[in-house]
Amino acid sequence: MADVKIFRRLALQLQAGSSYEDSAMFLMPFNTNSLNQTVDPIRDDSIIGEGFDDIPQLGPTHQVGSITQNLDVISCAPILEACMGSKVANVYTFANHAKKLSSCFLNSVSANQYANSYIKRMKISGSSANLIKLDYDLFGTTRVVRAATSEFPSAPTAPGNPFTFHEMGGINGYVRVGDAVDGLTSSDNISIEDFSIEFNGGFDEQFDNVSVLSMTPVYGMTPFQVSGSFRLSRYDNNQWLTWADNFTPLQMEMKIYKSATENITIRIPRFNISAEITDDDLPKMNITMGIGRNGTGTSYKNANMTFTSPMQITVDNS
Repeated sequence: MADVKIFRRLALQLQAGSSYEDSAMFLMPFNTNSLNQTVDPIRDDSIIGEGFDDIPQLGPTHQVGSITQNLDVISCAPILEACMGSKVANVYTFANHAKKLSSCFLNSVSANQYANSYIKRMKISGSSANLIKLDYDLFGTTRVVRAATSEFPSAPTAPGNPFTFHEMGGINGYVRVGDAVDGLTSSDNISIEDFSIEFNGGFDEQFDNVSVLSMTPVYGMTPFQVSGSFRLSRYDNNQWLTWADNFTPLQMEMKIYKSATENITIRIPRFNISAEITDDDLPKMNITMGIGRNGTGTSYKNANMTFTSPMQITVDNS
């Protein structure tokens, strides 16, 4: 049977061992998936008195791709833990993020099994009148196994309900920003029309003489980088320009609320901003966040949020 996109499925899980695992898979509500195995051919342009090159030789082999999916309280679990590194009672913070994933991508032809995959970038984003998205870049250190379609996990954990952008507002959801002095309250609520928070761990492919596949990445090779941005729906005061001019340390809390058992809270303890007024008929304001750590050890520069991680995500799926 020829492959048909609508019938494809993707499942993944945290991987504890050194090879592919499928005992605790999550079914991912994905929109796009470019995870694939590709090869860089090495050209043979030697001259032996003939007018043509010989066929290329096998070069570096890549297991790479990007996945975009809906954000929900169930399927996000393995992605957040693999990316951020630390999970304590459904609270995720940045730590040693050298955790890896197994995944299985089913099409009409085969069940493609990927092992030892690492997250090099993750982004949570949303905009008005759309679902909130989670997207991430993967790369791996082992070859794909193209198994029979019957090898797709038989009972992966189903995803939760997708979050809509307006569930960051309404009765129980909110976005709050204020200076990093007092705790945030409802008086700090703001109105935005889009947002993006992105993490980059510095992981990347590295090759050596031992294998054509990438080496296992080294945690801490480069610092974590967390960045963010959002757009204020209306420019109606100069507070943001004052904060930008003075490089005032700010804090943020975002509550994405569908129900008492399906909500996510994102907390960013310390950042400063740059602000740009748009040229729309009704001017808006683009805010770019410079996000950093919240002190060291147990010495927190913003005492309202007692963690040093640049971001904390709490998932309530009870």
